[in-house]
Amino acid sequence: MSDDELPDMGGMDGMGGMDGMDDVSDDEMGDYAPPSELPEGINKEILTEAATGNWKKPKAGDEVSVHYVGTLEADGSEFDSSRSRGKPLTFTLGQGQVIQGWDKGVATMKQGEVAKFTLSPEFAYGEEGSPPKIPANATLIFEVELLSWVSKDDLFNDGGVIKSRLKDGSGWKKPKTGDEVKMSMKVTKVDGSVDEKGGLEYTVGDGSLGPLSTTIDKALSDMLKGEEAQLKCSPEYAEGATIDLTLEEMFETKDVSFAKDKTMMKKAIGEGEGYDTPKETAKVKLSVESATDGTVALPGFTAKVLEFTAGNGEVCDALECAVAEMKKGERAVLTVTVPAQATEVQLGLADLTSPVVFTLELQEFEAPKSTWNLSEQEKVDFAASRKDVAGGLFKSGRTHLALERYKKIVELLNYTDNFQDADLKTKAKDVKRVCELNKAACYLRLKEHAEAKKACEEVLKEESQNVKALYRRAQAECGLKNFQECIRDCKRVLEIDSQNKDARALLRQAQVGQKEEDKKSKGLFANMCKALGKGPIPEPGKSQAPEYDSDDDGDDPMLPAFSEEAGQEDVPKSTEGHGDDPMLPALEEEAGKKDMPRSTEGEEC
Repeated sequence: MSDDELPDMGGMDGMGGMDGMDDVSDDEMGDYAPPSELPEGINKEILTEAATGNWKKPKAGDEVSVHYVGTLEADGSEFDSSRSRGKPLTFTLGQGQVIQGWDKGVATMKQGEVAKFTLSPEFAYGEEGSPPKIPANATLIFEVELLSWVSKDDLFNDGGVIKSRLKDGSGWKKPKTGDEVKMSMKVTKVDGSVDEKGGLEYTVGDGSLGPLSTTIDKALSDMLKGEEAQLKCSPEYAEGATIDLTLEEMFETKDVSFAKDKTMMKKAIGEGEGYDTPKETAKVKLSVESATDGTVALPGFTAKVLEFTAGNGEVCDALECAVAEMKKGERAVLTVTVPAQATEVQLGLADLTSPVVFTLELQEFEAPKSTWNLSEQEKVDFAASRKDVAGGLFKSGRTHLALERYKKIVELLNYTDNFQDADLKTKAKDVKRVCELNKAACYLRLKEHAEAKKACEEVLKEESQNVKALYRRAQAECGLKNFQECIRDCKRVLEIDSQNKDARALLRQAQVGQKEEDKKSKGLFANMCKALGKGPIPEPGKSQAPEYDSDDDGDDPMLPAFSEEAGQEDVPKSTEGHGDDPMLPALEEEAGKKDMPRSTEGEEC
């Protein structure tokens, strides 16, 4: 064979790489799966192990470079050697460019490994052999050293973009949509023109690279920091260019806002240690290095190291949310678009009117005892204490932060059926019930009526006559404009507690709302009938004959007559005392008391 000639297939059908390995990536441990055993007819003996750190193996499609010496098993005579030529052999693995024994055997090797492969004829040159050096039906022995390989990936699985890894990166993180990166890029167009850009800052997925964006985004999503790659594109991608790409830095960006509406975006600019982040009640030391409006420093700001307990509301919402997603030693830029969430008097920031950009470093935190390791008594005590904190947050108007506390308490107490102590089990269920009701109160204040309804229904599963759950669900139904459902729940409340003023007022409001909906429907039906021609106009809702519509004056047999005072609007009244919306409920303050029939006003359960 000539110096550059590959061992050909001798007319045999290629197997195309290791069985089951075509789709296996060698980019990271998590994707790697050991190859299946070599088939009978291929015997492998490792002569020199690879270095300890070399765990990766090439996959089908990778371009591998090897040194080899081939001998006949029959007499030990050498018939070919790349070493004697002083030039390694390079081929694409799993593409049938070499005999089957090589495609299968080399795929099991690590970089730097030297192995001896004994190949039976069906995995070598078969019945024909390769005259004059290799007779028919010859068993061959190859000593192979895997020098290196260039990993190649078909990014879109259509041959349109082939990515060749020229230099391995480090770490395990890869950019995802929304992350910011710093990269170098050299674009060689079809006409030979070259465009080079170094230190380019780019947000994955923002499309700012025009026709290159789709290709660059796909390549970056599979690259590690420091990795160098070349992309060979067909005309359908990146206008057929060849792109040399280096990922210099990546900045993971995370939406840390309560509603995941991008009002608080944290960009990590310095890696932290490990994986742990501050949990509820962790003692935190957070350095706030700067605060700007995006360009200039905010007046009055004072850089400071804040020491606080995570989740207690001792700092502004923005810092609470950010620190919960930071690792020890991490530096981050936090962009807050709702000024009220960044107001922090400890930093000299009050009466903010513009978005705020903080630069932060989590210096350290002291993790509390894991909730998984708490005893039954400790779990109940912890939940009760966190309920009190949440109540204080709600009363101070920090509804989102309070809601997050209630959610965590409910999660903690979701698994109490196995409690051995019956009294503790009862107390845990009481605390959970109170927190579900208070979740509903939070959702109502935030006008998230569907979520409020869900929280109420969790309580009603266990206590179908719970007055406050029924009333708050009625409020949620009213907010959703489900007036008939609202009326139903209000009447259930009044069956239990006929003196409940809130329920009576809400019922009247729902009746008015339903009548307005009926008027709209009647107008719609009228227009439909006009379009269709003659015919009577049916009264909306007549077929369902709702009780509230039995007469025109709005009276309801469930309600006592109202005294109509001049100038007094017939709106629901509440004494619940949070001050921002008379329709919203007060929080449940005490666990352990049964929710017996009572008014839904400011009374605490």
